[in-house]
Amino acid sequence: MSNMILRTNKEFRNRIEEIWHNPKFETIEIRKRGFAIHDDIRQNAIMFIGINPSYNNIPSSFYYDNSQGKIHPYFKKFIDISQKVSIDWTHLDLLFVRETSQNIIKDLGKAGIGHDFFDEQLKISKEIIETAKPQILVINNTYARDLLKSESFSSAKYDFEFDEIIGTERIVNHKILNGTPVFFTSMLSGQRALDLGSYDRLIWHIKYVKKILTNGK
Repeated sequence: MSNMILRTNKEFRNRIEEIWHNPKFETIEIRKRGFAIHDDIRQNAIMFIGINPSYNNIPSSFYYDNSQGKIHPYFKKFIDISQKVSIDWTHLDLLFVRETSQNIIKDLGKAGIGHDFFDEQLKISKEIIETAKPQILVINNTYARDLLKSESFSSAKYDFEFDEIIGTERIVNHKILNGTPVFFTSMLSGQRALDLGSYDRLIWHIKYVKKILTNGK
């Protein structure tokens, strides 16, 4: 199975910059910090979905390469899971705006210009996910889960259905990602991370689903 790399800097740069330079969003203060997005998105991988990059008090826009997780400890669990289940990994934040507080992100996206600002980003994120065609999706953020299930953000919404055979949800009613297994979980690192037992069960479950996918069931 092909493991090509999608370069967001090459494929989506103009569209992302159009959002950031759109006068419609000029009143959004955190927009002035710039954007950040993972540049090397692997196809046919296990894709970990977060909500948005944090902010380090240095305003700038950038495309980043995590060097397979060696730059930031946030990616260490992704590497660990990838190695234990023997599937290449990749990562994408649904939003590109830089902010550390998730409460601020949630408040901004509730209505009005902030909602539209997010919706434009989500259109791109959804296209990236569909182009990457992940083997398995791991949504490791509760707000990201809410956006992917939200009627309000139609640009990001997928239909999900629980599959009793694999014990988790799949994307349904979609011409590209139909049948893709999805794990909704909490953060994998940080203060609110999964406990060790839940983390080990997640790895076991991903291995189990991979085995079923391999057997064609």
